[in-house]
Amino acid sequence: MKKFALLLVLCCSAQIAFAQRDFGKLVGGLEIGFDVSQLTGGIKPRFIPSFQLEVPIQSLAFGAGIGRKYYEEYEYPVFAGQVIMKEQDGVLVTRYKSNIRAFKPAYWTVPLKAEVRIHRCQCVYLQAGMTLDFLDSSTPDRLVFSGAELDFQSFNEFRHDQLFKKRTTSFTFGIGFNLFRTEGFRLTARPSIFWSENPEIYTEAPKYIPTLRMNFGAQMAIIR
Repeated sequence: MKKFALLLVLCCSAQIAFAQRDFGKLVGGLEIGFDVSQLTGGIKPRFIPSFQLEVPIQSLAFGAGIGRKYYEEYEYPVFAGQVIMKEQDGVLVTRYKSNIRAFKPAYWTVPLKAEVRIHRCQCVYLQAGMTLDFLDSSTPDRLVFSGAELDFQSFNEFRHDQLFKKRTTSFTFGIGFNLFRTEGFRLTARPSIFWSENPEIYTEAPKYIPTLRMNFGAQMAIIR
């Protein structure tokens, strides 16, 4: 958390007090985000890249984009078709031979946003938005372990959309900063609170999971 606080201080201190004189009628750029909890927990962050378009209207802006998001590898059992009986504590029990498979769930993500710039130099802005995520069922899976003996019979096969929701909706609110700006180019940073809908179907976790997300972007004026 101290590292993140230091990052915020650096973002604020890097402000350049330029007026945003008609930065552009249409702005486009690349943005990449990651969950801070992964970084502070010693986990390699799973970056979420996206391409976004934005239409500024004086101090307001509205935008949309498309990106790609991956989750951690997900394992699931598939019944291999063989049933065996084994003695356990003097009792015969049934065991089902299964194969353990895994895949990395992937979603096409569509962020929708509304922004308002609140500083007189327009180098600080508030952003609220929502994100629609659509499951990519073509993600390949792999065999992790063959011949596992389970005490339950799983299905003979699983489609990805039987394990993960076909579509999820998330909500975000954050404060952003211009780190660098010229007449038609700017670099931005934005810490945000993100309420992500849990995509897993078979889970006891809450429907929405809050997380702190850091986003960095590079934007240019496509139409001035």
